Parts: sequence; C-alpha cells; structure tokens
Amino acid sequence: MSEAGHVVWPGAANPLWVFDWRLADAPDEEGIVILAAAYRGHRVFSKASLPSLRVQYHGPCGPFKDPLNYNNAHPATRCPRSRVCVYSYTGAGRRALSVESYHTIGAYRLTHRWTFWEHGVVMPRLFSAGLQCHFDHRHHTYWRFDFDIDNSRRDLLLEYNNYAADEGWGAGWHPFRTETKRVRNPPSRRSWAVLDRDSGRGYHLLPGANDGVANAFSSSDLWLLRYRASEDRYGRQGGAFADGLDAYVNGGNTDGQDVVVWYCGHLFHRVHEGGDDWHSVGPDLVPLGPW
Repeated sequence: MSEAGHVVWPGAANPLWVFDWRLADAPDEEGIVILAAAYRGHRVFSKASLPSLRVQYHGPCGPFKDPLNYNNAHPATRCPRSRVCVYSYTGAGRRALSVESYHTIGAYRLTHRWTFWEHGVVMPRLFSAGLQCHFDHRHHTYWRFDFDIDNSRRDLLLEYNNYAADEGWGAGWHPFRTETKRVRNPPSRRSWAVLDRDSGRGYHLLPGANDGVANAFSSSDLWLLRYRASEDRYGRQGGAFADGLDAYVNGGNTDGQDVVVWYCGHLFHRVHEGGDDWHSVGPDLVPLGPW
C-alpha cells in the first residue's frame, strides 16, 4: 500500500513550489519522499527522503532501526481520510505548505514533516515523543538530499567556518572537491551549501538547534557523495548497529558533479522528561543566489 500526490503551490497561475510526494510500505521505507521539487521553476531536489532512523539507548535496550512507512502511519485529526496530510498555513507573516505523516512504532509517536515556505526555505523535521525503554536515548535521524539544482550536474559543496580565509567563494567558505564526511562544529558556526556552478543558485544547509553532534554510535553529521544509483536503497540503508554510509566515501570527484548529501541529526531524549514531551530535529535549507 502507498499514497502519492502532486503539488502545485500556491496555484497553477503562479506556482512557487512544484513537486511529487509518496509514502510507501516495505520494502521501501523512507518516510515521505519528495520528488522532482522545483522552486520558482528551478529544480532543487531530484529526491529528498528520510531513509534511516536509528535509536541508541544509554542502557540495555536496543539499538533499534525504526522505518517510517505507510503501514505504521495513521490518519490524523487534520486529515482523517489520508495517512499523508498536505495543508497550507501562515506563520510569521509568510505562507507555507506542509506535507506530513504521523507514525507509531512501539511506544514511539513520530511526526515526519516537510515544510516549504514561500521565500524558498525548506524545513525537514522529525518530531518524536514516547518512551520505549526507561533510559536516556538518542534518535539518529538520517536525511538524504539528492540535490539537482537547475536540473544540472554542475553542483559543488562548500563548508562554512567563521575562522576560514576567503578562497574565492567568500570569507569562511571552503569547497570540497572529493567525497568526504564531516562533523558539526558549533563554535565555528559550521554549515554547508550546495551551489550550481553555472547559475550561482544554491541551498545553504543550516544545522538545527536540537540536532546535536556525532558520537561513536553515529560518527558523522554530514556525508558528501557523488550520485550513484546503487547507493539509493529506498530505506534499506544500514541497520540498527551501523548506518553503513562510510563505505560510500571512496574519493570520488564531486566538483561540478551530481551530488548527494546525507545529513544526520541526533535528537537526545532524557528519560526524566517523560514520554509526553515532543522533541524535534532537523536542519533548515535556505536558498542562496538569484532565485
């Protein structure tokens, strides 16, 4: 079973966002998938998804890998006839479109949401509540962004640190020309951007305030990879004990290529907070250049 749809928002006369979405069942378990997303007529993603959600307990439970799929999704109050809810709203004076699903896995309650703002910002989020075991734990949430800005294979990833010199891309920005993996560094305000080398359009990936940092269980925060079809595993990426992403980092050229960015947020849930409080994790994706 699955659900799928096509979005032209806010309307066909003057669309800001156009994309397809789907929520599938096993063996394809990657939450709500966004396909062929374009902003103001310019391609942003070929595909964006949440293929892996790993849970690490500070105690004898787990670890777990919890797939988000059609089967464990449920209709919510806002959209009682569908397991995926698509709705518009206004926040802080701006219009937004959200695509979300609500899931239960054991005692966990999970909301997977994509929010697309009229000024081009994209906010992928996972919200979590519930306690499966009575111990502190982390939800390691892996998003896969197959950027295809301007439908081009001329993309480049850059990293920002406030201590870095100007290498030709602006103060603080350093280009990565081969596959690599990185960790967050909040003191240097580390962030990343994918830029189309021809048009100058791109997206800035800003880690979320609750996204935490890598640890031994999930050892990186970002992986930059050259696109390979075999590495898109539709939710079958890694397992409870390992994410399996380091094996994809093999020195491939990423300068002016079709690039894929994996980003992991590490949501910490303290047991003394109880199972009723909702926690959230996820980055902000902010447009750069002449959109």
